Amino acid sequence: MPSPSLVIRRVVVDGALSLNLTLDRGLNIIQAVPTNDDPKSSHKCGKTALVELIQHGLGRRQASREKFHFAPIIDEIKTLWLEIEANGEIITIERSLQEITARARVREGEYMRGIEAVPSELVPVEELSSVLLQALDIPRVSVKTSAGELAPLTFPTLMRAFILHQEDSFGAILDKMLPEQRRADVIGFLSRITPIERFIIEDKLAEVQQEVQAVESYFRSVQEFLYKNAVPTLLEAKSRVDIAMEALLAANELQRSLQMRIREDTHKQESETQPGRIDILHAQLFEVKAQVRVVEQHLIGLRKEEERLTEVLTSLEDDRKKAQRLRSSTTILSSVEFGICPRCLLEITDEMRQREQHARCSLCNRPMRTTSDMPPRATPKLDDIDLQINEAASVLKDVRKEIEVLQRELGRFQIKEAEIGQLIDKESQAYVSPAVDSLLARAHEVAQREADFAKAQSLLDQAQALEAIREQLNALKVEQTRLEDQLRESRKPNKQRLNEFRQIYERILMEIDFPEFRDCSIDSQTLMPSINGDLYIHYGSALKGLATVAYHFAMLELARAHETFFPRMLVIDSPAVGDLNDDSHDKLLRYFARLATKASGIENQEEGDEPNEPDWQVILTTRRLIPELATYVRKTISLPDQMLLRRKYS
Repeated sequence: MPSPSLVIRRVVVDGALSLNLTLDRGLNIIQAVPTNDDPKSSHKCGKTALVELIQHGLGRRQASREKFHFAPIIDEIKTLWLEIEANGEIITIERSLQEITARARVREGEYMRGIEAVPSELVPVEELSSVLLQALDIPRVSVKTSAGELAPLTFPTLMRAFILHQEDSFGAILDKMLPEQRRADVIGFLSRITPIERFIIEDKLAEVQQEVQAVESYFRSVQEFLYKNAVPTLLEAKSRVDIAMEALLAANELQRSLQMRIREDTHKQESETQPGRIDILHAQLFEVKAQVRVVEQHLIGLRKEEERLTEVLTSLEDDRKKAQRLRSSTTILSSVEFGICPRCLLEITDEMRQREQHARCSLCNRPMRTTSDMPPRATPKLDDIDLQINEAASVLKDVRKEIEVLQRELGRFQIKEAEIGQLIDKESQAYVSPAVDSLLARAHEVAQREADFAKAQSLLDQAQALEAIREQLNALKVEQTRLEDQLRESRKPNKQRLNEFRQIYERILMEIDFPEFRDCSIDSQTLMPSINGDLYIHYGSALKGLATVAYHFAMLELARAHETFFPRMLVIDSPAVGDLNDDSHDKLLRYFARLATKASGIENQEEGDEPNEPDWQVILTTRRLIPELATYVRKTISLPDQMLLRRKYS
């Protein structure tokens, strides 16, 4: 199975400012021509705008309307249509350029006039990634964070490897992608230097790790609850049950012996009154006492449940207060707009504010990973907490009602028990021997022993439940350890593929005549290259950008030669960064020309033969051009009248 194929066929923008750009397979150049021989005039004529349009069409989520690249002209552009070919299937994606969070429309087939009337599939922006991955036969994978959460490698994340934006690509390979390990994850996945089995194990491990955390937290809370209630160990609980059982059996035996003796002593006396009357009353009394014990045991269980629900409700109310405080603090912090520096009391200039358009802090100029007004991911929602509070309160209310019912029932049984006792006293005052008092005492002792046994059995059940949780936790930890061992093995790179990648990268560096190049290597863990023994980022901004472009071309060449998940497409936004001299720039452009010529077979083409269609696509925006590349220019742009986005009349 070859590597995926992605081709940008057409970019159309509708509005007061519009664009209709057709692109082909192979090399496509958008040339920015200086006005009045002023090189700086080519900087803002639309080179980066094309890259922004492609990224927007492929599902990039914009930070905000204010930070959107087209914010200054957002009222003059309306809709973007991006026609792509994914593994031979033509798809047209429609996205609004004004409502940047609106859902995209996906249609099969080419862009054409009146396409708005063609039925389409409405897709949320965050789900557009799944549509594109499926169209390209790229599996959806995730990587596990240290907390056990899964961070998906979405299409917008992956396309950082083949769409090189001027602002966030040439500072380093996958610059500004955090954490840094994610760079190796993306490159390893796309190039398949990292085995695909690794990501399958990541999913399983994340699931097990989250389950371990949940069970471990539950185990600690149950253990703490049992300790507070003086629940012994499992062995001690079993011993208590055995002792309570023996005591109960002994009490029952003594009670039966006493009953036999009383029957023998009172047989004659009973004949003088109503036969069997006292036995009937005693049977009724024992039955009522048994009912009292059942109700009391049930009542004890309900009161424990009431205590537990009260604790849960208190905890939920505390969580709600914390969530309210967090929301309030976030609202307060997000409303603060500094006019002066809080330290030096100097005015904050417009230049400082513009830093935040490039994801840098306006005060300290460092890259912003997070801000004080950004709520944490794990912040619970007030609606969820309120729902849980209402549910707990409802259950607690039902438990209290049941307690009231049982208390009333217990009161009735106790009154009935007292009445039967009074009847027995009246019936037996004349003739029952003092042994009856002993019988009542024995009955009370049996009841006490039964209560002790029930309590011991309850403790044993709780201790067994805790032990079952412990065994479940241990089994999960064993599974987690096994998966972690498998993950360590699966993270080892494919050495053969890595060496082939290094050889391709080395060949490209030699072809572009990288200054003073001797050799290169690629770290097996970070997948970052070193040139002449030094990490590539230590060569200055210009050569660092040159090494970065060559690295991404090496990924393209690897995808053409082997089965990877890299979509055989590159978008390069003005690779002449920093102080790249014209000589090195021209050598890079000649490499582009050789690549395009070789792919089309022009070198070996006989007269009359049709050129071959390349199996890749490169879209290059540049202000410098060499004669060999003139035939690949698809559009020429310049200030002020020939910008990428032009008014319809022009």
